[in-house]
Amino acid sequence: MKPRLAALLLLALPFAVNADWRFEPPVALTPPPATGVFQHLDGAGRRHIAVAGDTVAVTWEDNRDGSPQVYARIRVTGTDDFTPTRQLSTGDEAYEPAIAALDDGRFLVAWEQDAAVYLRLLDADAMSPPLQLATGAGHATVAGGGNIAYTAWRERSDGRWFLRVARLAIEQGLSLRLESSVTVEADGLEAPLQFPALAAAGDALAIAWEDRRAGHTRLLTSFSANSGASFGQPVHLNEFFSNRNEYDKGSGVTRVALAGFAGDELLAAWMDKRRGGVGYGIYAALGAHGDGFGPNERVHGAEGDREPHYNPAVAGNEEGDFVVAWDDFRRGDSDLWLSRYDEDDSWGEDITPPIASGPGEQSHPSVALDERGDLHLLWIERADPNAPSRLFYGHGRRASD
Repeated sequence: MKPRLAALLLLALPFAVNADWRFEPPVALTPPPATGVFQHLDGAGRRHIAVAGDTVAVTWEDNRDGSPQVYARIRVTGTDDFTPTRQLSTGDEAYEPAIAALDDGRFLVAWEQDAAVYLRLLDADAMSPPLQLATGAGHATVAGGGNIAYTAWRERSDGRWFLRVARLAIEQGLSLRLESSVTVEADGLEAPLQFPALAAAGDALAIAWEDRRAGHTRLLTSFSANSGASFGQPVHLNEFFSNRNEYDKGSGVTRVALAGFAGDELLAAWMDKRRGGVGYGIYAALGAHGDGFGPNERVHGAEGDREPHYNPAVAGNEEGDFVVAWDDFRRGDSDLWLSRYDEDDSWGEDITPPIASGPGEQSHPSVALDERGDLHLLWIERADPNAPSRLFYGHGRRASD
């Protein structure tokens, strides 16, 4: 699959093993690279893969037919392949999908299409008609489980920016109903709001986003204890950090991702320039619904600490497992990296999945953890930064199994 001996040797084995997971050979989800065709995994919260029981679903955007559109594929665990690719979007252009797992092998996908937010339910066999939620809107994301789901997006109205959150009832089959919709802050802002991320647990809901009301980008969070009917006062997520002078407004931050685990626990991760002139690092904070987040923690280890890091994604499960993924160039080419807590309750040694590292570019990860603790990994590959791309899926079984 990859033009290198190491990859050929790897794929000759039933599993590629590291300290945490045994990886099956990767699965190509899109055709071989074609000139001018690119896949993107850039949705708000970087939610492009989800697991519902034994079913895995992925969503992405690409321009295979000349315009950007949103696509999805599904695989029931134990079957040989994913379903054929289905186009979810129906307009002139569509961008930045996000996906959440529900019950009975169903998934909810949100995306931006022609400056509006759309939703669609799907399973391995069918999908619902698209539902338009808002116009003048984008940066949609989703969260939820069972028969309840949430979606959040940003929209602009009367010259002000708003974050809006909708609660959705998932009824029999692939029937989707809007139950309620509220703004996180009723008055909105003149400054932009960007890239919200959501995590839900029962009636509790957390949202995090990029916010420029202070004249520079900060990450803010807000909580709802009543199923998204109202939200509390926003609070800062990233710690102020200055290493220049008294006029410094703090380190640059961007692209927060949010996941729930162990019932009401939360994990947030983002890109943060607090290390000075070496570019973005990956930082995280742990918290709980209603209690806010604890101190910021550097995720990546010492080996890569002098390099920039990009595209953080997070995942958790009800058993209490959680993980952060990102990409960086510490070994010369862009590879995927993972980190999780070790026995000392701190971020452990960085792990590079053998199926998503080595010569060439592997980037833009999205991750999910099932209840066994298996890792489901989605990423983009290309021969070099300017080459056409291809989308891959990898399954890592817990090494202890």
